[in-house]
Amino acid sequence: MSDFFLQHQHDPGECETAFAAWRSFDSPLRGRSALSTCFAGGHRIWWRVEAPDEASALALLPEFVASRTEVTAVRFVEVP
Repeated sequence: MSDFFLQHQHDPGECETAFAAWRSFDSPLRGRSALSTCFAGGHRIWWRVEAPDEASALALLPEFVASRTEVTAVRFVEVP
């Protein structure tokens, strides 16, 4: 498994759609907290996930959310 950082961004008028997309979507991310700037006006949401590859990481998100998400492979490092 690898670690990925998912950064989703939507337009201000799409907040309701972005959150509603989860209602009928089965995912281990559903019902968990995520970092978001929607209430501060930024309209971005971030997750750190473990998955075998980028496609599997995106598959954790509903299509509306996934299609507006950037995937970045990440690793934890020790900060001196």
